[in-house]
Amino acid sequence: MSDNKFSFKQFELHQELCAMKVGTDSVLLGAWAILPEKGRILDIGAGTGILSLMAAQRTLHTSITAIEIDTPASRQAQENVMNSTWNDRIEVINKDFTQVADGITQPFDSIISNPPYFEKSLLSPDAARTTARHTTSLSYDAIFSLARNIIAPHGNLSLVLPAELYKEVNNTAMLYGWGASRLTWVRTTPRKNPKRALCEWRRNHFAPCTQEMLTIHTATGEYSNEYILLTKEFYLHF
Repeated sequence: MSDNKFSFKQFELHQELCAMKVGTDSVLLGAWAILPEKGRILDIGAGTGILSLMAAQRTLHTSITAIEIDTPASRQAQENVMNSTWNDRIEVINKDFTQVADGITQPFDSIISNPPYFEKSLLSPDAARTTARHTTSLSYDAIFSLARNIIAPHGNLSLVLPAELYKEVNNTAMLYGWGASRLTWVRTTPRKNPKRALCEWRRNHFAPCTQEMLTIHTATGEYSNEYILLTKEFYLHF
């Protein structure tokens, strides 16, 4: 398979114009997030459009808005959407989320994002990769503060982030009235500490957060049954 193309069971992603390529994080989030069967879904930082296309595959009667600040990536996402079965349900917008949020009048039932997270690492000299990987253009504060004004009362916000950032990010979420409702820790093997956290928040949620552990590989190196079960509707090799 070419580095510039990634094929799933029901759609294909070209990614030569995108700084950040298709990765496990987005696939996990796209398969894990709770989505409405009908209603409106927002994808913040769409990149190749992977989360929007996964959401379209998983739902029948939703409309999906994909926001991407980087112009080449936005163009790539638009091409991937237009070449898919669900091009009539996905709108790609080439703007900054902070610009778009102020003009949204109809709330979303679900918001999904694989946000930039290398806050404390050295900035890449490549401008597009820096925008894609760092919170210089989109902070967690911005996500939670703006999303609270455009989420439906029953809606949810789902992110994937490094496990070590979860406590800090959750504290930020609580400042803006969000409560963690679901949390799945992701580790690569049974002996490793969690590397990622799949997180869901809801507005004014006060019930305990349900927590689970997902292991990608078994001790002998095969994909785990739980990982296969979660992603089998997407990956070609499952």
